[in-house]
Amino acid sequence: MPGSEKTDSRRLKSVDQSFTIVEYLRGAGAATLSEVSEDLELPVSTSHIHLTTLVENGYVVKDDGKYRCSFRFLQTGGEMRDRMTLYQAAKPEVDDLRELSGEHANVTVEENGYSVQLYKSESPESIDDNAALGHHLYLHSTATGKAILSTLSEEEVDAIIEKRGLPEQTSNTITERAALFEELETIRDQGYSVNRGEHFPGVCAIGTAITSKPDDVIGAISISGPLSRMEPERIENELAPELLKKQNIVELKVRQYE
Repeated sequence: MPGSEKTDSRRLKSVDQSFTIVEYLRGAGAATLSEVSEDLELPVSTSHIHLTTLVENGYVVKDDGKYRCSFRFLQTGGEMRDRMTLYQAAKPEVDDLRELSGEHANVTVEENGYSVQLYKSESPESIDDNAALGHHLYLHSTATGKAILSTLSEEEVDAIIEKRGLPEQTSNTITERAALFEELETIRDQGYSVNRGEHFPGVCAIGTAITSKPDDVIGAISISGPLSRMEPERIENELAPELLKKQNIVELKVRQYE
């Protein structure tokens, strides 16, 4: 997960260490006890206690002397997603966007100042940044993220900037507050955002926010594909109108579910 944030000092060190090990295994794929201990600079006995506890609780699996995260995380995330009103309402519409555009279509939510990939409908003819489901992305550098930011107050946007910053992802990323706020005004005026290689080189996306009621943003949807195919004329005349139609449908469905 990118970035870091200031946290309360009232923490349990042992819980922190367990999650540090989980994050390490997530990145490493699999590791031996000695590798965990050495790379995290933990005593072997401490690493063993944490790993054994995680194994016994089903969140880590030990195979051939190596530890890895278990599919319990997939179960937890999948169940959370499937219960979400946004996912239920948006999935068929996003699948339809993929068919209509021939590009990838996505659903994201905001969590802790990040844009989180909730669902991706993939076209075999398109490309994007290959972000995995659940991947946390900076709001200011993605189409869905900027669409979400455009619905927030100045104070709310500033709070996210204070927590996450405006780090450069590519040479096209907006990294200045004034430039970001100027772009957010444009997004509010036209109803959709555009990310032209700001998160990943050569990839363009357009996004729009989804609200459950006025000023209550619950996520965003987008269309993404190679920059070479996402010309301004195509975006304005073809893709944006379809995206905004789906925004309206998803929001109506969300309100029916409420």
